[in-house]
Amino acid sequence: MNSDRSLPYREPAIAAILVQASFILLLNAVNKVLDTLMYCGLVGQVFLGMVWGTPLMGMLGRDVETAIVQLGYLGLVLVVYEG
Repeated sequence: MNSDRSLPYREPAIAAILVQASFILLLNAVNKVLDTLMYCGLVGQVFLGMVWGTPLMGMLGRDVETAIVQLGYLGLVLVVYEG
């Protein structure tokens, strides 16, 4: 069987799951709080990405950061398409 045709499953470490889950949950919480108080939820999400990402703590893996950046670019394309 050719291994290039599929991606093998590797069980992630519990620490990676907890870091990613906390990142996603805090993104939503920070967005909600700052959007309600000061209408700037996106600023809080960017700051949280800096804290969890490479600039400060580096808790997210490089592959996770790459996937998040690609989703961000897709979001920008969709915003431009919508306009």
